[in-house]
Amino acid sequence: MSADPPNPTPVQRLTANPALLVLAVVAIIALLAACGMGFFLLRDYLDRDEAATTTTNAEPTPFTQVVAPTRADEPVIVGVSDTGTFSVTLDIPATLGIMDQQKAVEPQNIGADGLWNPEVSDPNNAAWVNGTIVNHVFGLPDTPENRALLESLTLGDPILVTTRQGTTQPFSFDSRTQVPNTDRSIFNQQVPGITLVLLGSEGEERLVVRGRFEVGESTSQTTDNVIQLGETAQLGDLQITPEATSFITGRPEVPMGFGVFLVDFSLQNVGLTAIDTNNYRFVLSDELGNQYALNPIASQLGNYPPLSGFVNAGQMVSATAGYQIPAGLVSPNLTWTVTAPDGAQVQAIFPFTAGGDAGQSAVVTLQEATITADLNNLVIVGQITNIGAQPLVVAPEDISLLTPAGSAYILLATNPIFPWAVPPNQTLQFALTYQRPIGADSAIFTILNQSFELSGLQ
Repeated sequence: MSADPPNPTPVQRLTANPALLVLAVVAIIALLAACGMGFFLLRDYLDRDEAATTTTNAEPTPFTQVVAPTRADEPVIVGVSDTGTFSVTLDIPATLGIMDQQKAVEPQNIGADGLWNPEVSDPNNAAWVNGTIVNHVFGLPDTPENRALLESLTLGDPILVTTRQGTTQPFSFDSRTQVPNTDRSIFNQQVPGITLVLLGSEGEERLVVRGRFEVGESTSQTTDNVIQLGETAQLGDLQITPEATSFITGRPEVPMGFGVFLVDFSLQNVGLTAIDTNNYRFVLSDELGNQYALNPIASQLGNYPPLSGFVNAGQMVSATAGYQIPAGLVSPNLTWTVTAPDGAQVQAIFPFTAGGDAGQSAVVTLQEATITADLNNLVIVGQITNIGAQPLVVAPEDISLLTPAGSAYILLATNPIFPWAVPPNQTLQFALTYQRPIGADSAIFTILNQSFELSGLQ
């Protein structure tokens, strides 16, 4: 009987089968690669852990803190143009100071019936009519303390409004009277001032206190170097002469609802060294306390080029300073302030009568701007109160939604339908549905020459 053949060794099996040999070689190479990758990953982890351990007591790397909005899909209304308060944010009142008393402010809308009888959460607080930022209208609960406070005011007593951004607007007591509860003239926005209404009074009349805006105290700028158009002032080694002003609307470079205010001026360096004009600030302000920064695009629309670079010793240059301001701004004067690097200032006072009166009989308040659930449309909700003596008619051409560059968005639906007729002393609620702005984070909504900027649209 023959003996059984010996069992082949693993090496013999691989040698006898070339395919199996190749497969084994590939498996070995893959195993070695995996081991090598694991080693490098583990070493990197250990290095990072060691670095973190050795720097525990070191100063942390500072990072920019980003505050997220309340709702990413909720647009924000950040400015009003016709009253001169168009800015990055809507700076609304935070506190109301009457004599030595400080009252927190609660914004309140006018009711659909055109009446304003807000419910204030705290009798020590004050209500404020949303959107009244030319003639600030506040309401105080009819308590014995508030009545005594308003009745004790004498001519010139201070009334201060402090906004949420910390700006203080000074007023002084002017008059006190009893007016009918249905009197809408207290909401008039044509003249800068303040109106204090005693809320919840019995009978058909209520106490109303009015104050005038204190222009001279609205800024900390000195008045030692104040000039008029055509006069020359000295600011260090610079002699500054404002030569002419102009107001331009309807330009394609300017968003709807705004205009360009231009100041043509000359500068002469009377010193011995060159002066870098980039170190000087040129600011325009109105009698409402709002400031407008120098606008490079607007400055190119004047009779002279924008100011830039150095002015050599003995050299005189002519330049234009341009500012974008609301087309309907109502401010008797505009103040142009030039500030030197050391803080010294020159102020020029310019009469301003070009502001429009359109829409002055209307108090417009935007209450909500939301994007629909399907992300296709933008819905704007607000109200119009007619404080004039004649009916107010709003047509489609009185309303627009534009990009900052001037492109119009499509109006899809209105409630109520046009035209809107608002009788005197009445309020109309409205809702507008627009095509949602695509590719732009903000848009400008204009109604009756009153413009609002909506942001957070993406």
